[in-house]
Amino acid sequence: MTKAIPSGMRRPPIARWFLIEGVILVFVSLAFSLRGQVAGYSALVGGLIFLLPHGYFALKAFRYAGARSAKKIINSFYQGEAGKLILCAILFTMAFKWIQPLDIAALFLTFAIMLVTNWVTPLLAGSNTQQS
Repeated sequence: MTKAIPSGMRRPPIARWFLIEGVILVFVSLAFSLRGQVAGYSALVGGLIFLLPHGYFALKAFRYAGARSAKKIINSFYQGEAGKLILCAILFTMAFKWIQPLDIAALFLTFAIMLVTNWVTPLLAGSNTQQS
């Protein structure tokens, strides 16, 4: 899953990270569903609003590797980050407009939980992205 890059660096195990975050999203959604069905699906929507744009970013940002591709890497990171922000805004707008009833607290709290999970996932995955 982790491919070596000629510079000695390894690509981060993105698929493993998304699997961990997906499992955490399922557990968080199930926990919110104890408060009711609306809270459960609102939590799921909040988590998906986080995961889908981050998946787009990962696809864009980690397309290129190596010193010769430095300019492409920078451009793809900027494009990925801009696309991620635009997708988040579109998905939040769609959720507020088309999903009724919606538990706004569950939606935003799950989004925040997924944000913290994203920071902690590399530690949970236990993988080092550099060769020793």
